[in-house]
Amino acid sequence: MHTLQEAARLAGKILTEGYHKAGGIDFERKGSSDFVTHYDQAAEHAIIDTIQRAHPEVGFLGEETGVTPSRSSDLTVIIDPLDGTNNFLHRVPHFSVSIAVRQGATLTQGLVYHPLLDEMLWAVRGQGAYQGSRRLPILSARPLNEMLVGTCLPYHHKGDCMTSQRQLSALMPHVAGIRSPGSAALEIAYAGMGRFDAFWSQGAELELWDIAAGIVIAREAGCQVSDLAGHDAPTEWNSLLIAHPERHGILRSLLNE
Repeated sequence: MHTLQEAARLAGKILTEGYHKAGGIDFERKGSSDFVTHYDQAAEHAIIDTIQRAHPEVGFLGEETGVTPSRSSDLTVIIDPLDGTNNFLHRVPHFSVSIAVRQGATLTQGLVYHPLLDEMLWAVRGQGAYQGSRRLPILSARPLNEMLVGTCLPYHHKGDCMTSQRQLSALMPHVAGIRSPGSAALEIAYAGMGRFDAFWSQGAELELWDIAAGIVIAREAGCQVSDLAGHDAPTEWNSLLIAHPERHGILRSLLNE
C-alpha cells in the first residue's frame, strides 16, 4: 500500500499542476464526450513507473494505457489516473486518482486520492478502511428518509438515460437527497466514509477502473456491495449498489421496481 500511496501522490501532484495552470488546457477527443488531457496520461505513466520499480512482476489495466500483462504474477493494478475528467477540464474541484489491486479475480486493495484536498482513502481486504492513518468506523444505518445517496448519471448519449430517469423517480420520494458530483471513485469511497449513505449506478457506463478501488474501501468500511441483481462478484459490473447491509435490500427493491 505504501507504493500505491506514493504513486497516487505523484500523480496527484501532476494533476494539481494542470488544474491550476493558467489559460486553457489542451485536450483531444476520445469520443463524443470522453476527453483525455496530457495530464491524465502523464499521471498514469507516473503511477505505472512508480509501481514497476517496486514490483516489476505485476500487470496493469489502465484507462489510458490499456492492458500490460504481468510477467510472473497473478496481480493486476487497475488505474484510473483522473476520475472526473470533465470536472477537471471545467475547473470543478472534485476529481481523484484511483488505484486498485486485483489478485486473480479478487479485488484486494483500493486507494482513492483527492489531490486538491490531499485526502487519501484506502483499504486492504480484511484489514479495514482508512482515511489517512485513521481507521474508518463501521457506521450505523440512517433511516431511509434521512439518506443522502450518490450516483453517476449518463450524459451525451453515453449510457441508458431512461433507466436512470426511472431509478431516480423510484428513489426521490423516499430519500433525503441524491447527488451526482462527477467522480465515481470518490462517491463510492464516500459511501464507505458515511458522506453518502449509499451509491448506485446502472444507466451510466462505468468501467472497472472507475469503481474497483472504491469497492474495496466501501466493503472494508462495512458496506454491502453488489450489482442490482444481488451478485456480489459479477463477471461484468453492469450495475452497482453500495449501502449499509440494513438498507441494501430496500434500495435494491426500489431501484428494480
